Amino acid sequence: MAEEIKDTKGSSLLSETDASESDEEDSDDEDERDESINEVSGEEPSLNVEEKELFHQMMEAGVFYGRSKSKTNPLLKKFILTTRSGFEVIDLQKAIEHLKRAGDVLKNVIANNGVILFVGTSPACKNIIKETAEKLESPYVTERWLGGTLTNFKTISARISYFKKLKEDKSAGRLIKYTKKEQLEKDKELLKLERLFGGIETLDKLPSMIFIADLSQNQYAAKEAKQKKIPVIGFLNTDTDPTLVDYPIPGNDRSSASVVLLMKFLEEAALEGKKEALLKKEEPKEAKTDGEEASK
Repeated sequence: MAEEIKDTKGSSLLSETDASESDEEDSDDEDERDESINEVSGEEPSLNVEEKELFHQMMEAGVFYGRSKSKTNPLLKKFILTTRSGFEVIDLQKAIEHLKRAGDVLKNVIANNGVILFVGTSPACKNIIKETAEKLESPYVTERWLGGTLTNFKTISARISYFKKLKEDKSAGRLIKYTKKEQLEKDKELLKLERLFGGIETLDKLPSMIFIADLSQNQYAAKEAKQKKIPVIGFLNTDTDPTLVDYPIPGNDRSSASVVLLMKFLEEAALEGKKEALLKKEEPKEAKTDGEEASK
């Protein structure tokens, strides 16, 4: 598929990317990069230096690859630059705009001690989703979405409590009172519960926001969030329903390289938010200390 998508001048988009990576002089390299931006964006780009670098990283990661035109959701036409060989080409300028917007939202939610639930169950998404969520100490779902996770949270919470208790009992050696057969059954049950609830065992209340990396596979998660009025951030390929998300990020969600690049950008924004949250916690302590010194 990659080799067939070409720009408006008939040249391969990938060949333009390869050209920008050559070992020519810096000035020539910049000229080639600016030229490739014009060809793919379809107009004179209004990108700053940082955005241009991100643009080319997106080119290299294949973020612009959409799905076949026959599968295109009409509501996503505003994110599509053109069609080549029957496949949609995503407008990377708009992808950058929406990625930055989503990053700001993510940062602000975390800075105000909000809880983000990360969801990504496809092979291209699950590893980076788990990695990012663990860095942020956030809950995550990388296996099958359990119906009712949000809309029947009371029941899910009870199951999580049971899972945590069983795990604690095993760790403390309290399962030795059972027969070997019963212990084996408990171990099997624990493995199953770990797979289902391991990523959300810290979720003791409904999340402030949900992030979904593969909306086409997790529409029920988005629908549950909508029902509970929980904002949704999500990657949108050209065949996805944009009404499922509040903060869409157009891009290729089928490629691990594409998903990793987009997630790394969001991860940086989220980590900044976490730093701000920690600073806010320290401020009252500092103010109290200053007040105590002034009263002496």
